[in-house]
Amino acid sequence: MRRVKTKAAEKRDTDIRRTLKRRFGALLVVVWLCAWGLIKLGVVTENQILVFLRLADKPASSAEVSVHFVDVGQGDCELIISNGEAILIDCGEYDQSRKVCAYLRAQNITEIKCFIISHQHTDHMGGAAEIIESFDVGSIIMPEIPYELVPTNSTYERFLDKAEEYGCRVAEVKGGETLSYAFSDCAIDIYAQPQNSDYHSLNDYSLCVKAKHGDNSFLFVGDASFDEEEQLVDCGFDLSTKVMKVNHHGSSGSSGYDFLKAVGARYAVIGVGAGNEYGHPGAEAMGRIEKYCEYIYRTDLNGTVVFESDGEGLNILTERE
Repeated sequence: MRRVKTKAAEKRDTDIRRTLKRRFGALLVVVWLCAWGLIKLGVVTENQILVFLRLADKPASSAEVSVHFVDVGQGDCELIISNGEAILIDCGEYDQSRKVCAYLRAQNITEIKCFIISHQHTDHMGGAAEIIESFDVGSIIMPEIPYELVPTNSTYERFLDKAEEYGCRVAEVKGGETLSYAFSDCAIDIYAQPQNSDYHSLNDYSLCVKAKHGDNSFLFVGDASFDEEEQLVDCGFDLSTKVMKVNHHGSSGSSGYDFLKAVGARYAVIGVGAGNEYGHPGAEAMGRIEKYCEYIYRTDLNGTVVFESDGEGLNILTERE
């Protein structure tokens, strides 16, 4: 499995060694030699020891809930499945719609209980009309945005037409509101950023979505930049999570220190296209993320990334190593 061992992970390992050495002195040598011997004999694995020390997540015994970070190139698409029910968050550009529909069908999805559009840019909802045509969509949730930022492109207009044609319930979450509801075994919270005259981009009206399943949690914040991140930290919404979808594809204008500290994620997933023209993920953002997150996955390197949760443990599956 290809993943980045970040500065946070390296710091964790250093801190462990220092703490053990300080607290146990000579006993450290005995403990380490015993652990090393057990690993060499095949009695335990390194990961089992880390789990015992609460420095890693134990494997999930079942996939009661699975969270899929679908590779749609330079865009975002996430799928949450619980007991056969599905929530879709974004769906990438129009040219990825066939791939997304095929992926959903491969997961035996015929109905989408809720289709959440983080914000109205086409790299997040370009294929929305095709999703509505292809699946039974229960409801659609997106942020309320200022009139002057409402898209006028044909992609957005076609999405609205299809939603009306197929009788989909479209709800715009008003700024400052939090929508909470139970989704099978998950608790879902959706927070909408208040309208701010200083915001000139749809990015900073991205919905903040948190899914919680037992001890495991997942955070999705669309394309939020520093401006929205600052507001999210101050608004009182519980940002703490174990897994985060890195906002705005890892652009240098996102993933600020205060935000990352509030989130406190162990795992980060970046939805990004190989060789994209924007230079995402940016070196500055990667430097910040590496200081806070122990493991980083990227769809341009790993392909689709899936987290399986039993409420305590986690399994992590990648399309490419």
